[in-house]
Amino acid sequence: MQQANWHSSCSGNPGVILLVEDHDIYREVVRAALGKYLPHFDLVAAESVAAALPILHSRKIDVMVVDMTLPDGSAIDLLEQCGHFVQQGVKVIVLSSHSISDMVPVLNRSDVHAYLSKEQGLKALAEKITAICSTEAPELPALKEQEPALTQIQ
Repeated sequence: MQQANWHSSCSGNPGVILLVEDHDIYREVVRAALGKYLPHFDLVAAESVAAALPILHSRKIDVMVVDMTLPDGSAIDLLEQCGHFVQQGVKVIVLSSHSISDMVPVLNRSDVHAYLSKEQGLKALAEKITAICSTEAPELPALKEQEPALTQIQ
């Protein structure tokens, strides 16, 4: 497990991303890209379900980015073992090279907040993380009484 020192989430508060990815090179590529796109986050990485669980127990995680296929299970296996963290607000993004049709069981889960194909790229991943971690409510326009339309008759 390696850790980078990025310090606060998109909401301005300290935030932590847990990346669970078994391929060393891809994990480092994701780490570098997220460091560029989301410099205000801490990033913690794990290579398996077994390595991710102690991290979840020892740190407050805001977003988990989990590869679908891991050496000791799957993203679903990890979710089954850490469901109480998701109930406490951990957002989950499943990242995979599987086709979308293969991902239907994952997409139908209420504890998965987003799915992203690895082919979509790492900027798209950073955008998904930003979108799901945003705690600010969208700004709604103030309601105004509708003014009657004035037409000039000439």
